[in-house]
Amino acid sequence: MSSNTAFIVGFMGSGKSSVLDLIKKNTEINTIDLDQAVLEDNTTGVESVEELFNRYGEEYFRIHEVKAFEKIFKNSNTVISLGGGSMTSISIKNTVINSDKSFYLENEFKNLWLNIKESNRPLVATGEDNVKKIYQDRLDIYKQCKNTINMSKLSLEEASEAIVYQLGWG
Repeated sequence: MSSNTAFIVGFMGSGKSSVLDLIKKNTEINTIDLDQAVLEDNTTGVESVEELFNRYGEEYFRIHEVKAFEKIFKNSNTVISLGGGSMTSISIKNTVINSDKSFYLENEFKNLWLNIKESNRPLVATGEDNVKKIYQDRLDIYKQCKNTINMSKLSLEEASEAIVYQLGWG
């Protein structure tokens, strides 16, 4: 793996895509949203992750997520935003936790739920209790990232600036 690949990790609603968008907007750093990469590589004609999940299921999505990740993770000076469940893949998790440039966007479940409860995300439809269990199941994996950004204390802009500063690429 390129030592110049960085990863943004976190649960649904943590701000991964928004932080990535701010990095893209405010710097010359190459950025890739893994969910978008999955959709671009997908030949089924679906237009959203939600539609892909609903039509083909999570297992299908995860297989294609790993394939897309394997294509893009070696890009130099690139920040990659991972989907909330990406770290459940052993190959993705091992790559990310072995990187000094992995950033976990941490937040309390109550804040995350407020961010996602009105969304069309497939897991949200399973209810708050189930989503909270998934969150709790994934916490230990997320916490293995080398860097933690406390999103309950920082704005999206401040989080993006902290990542760029830590990377030293901006």
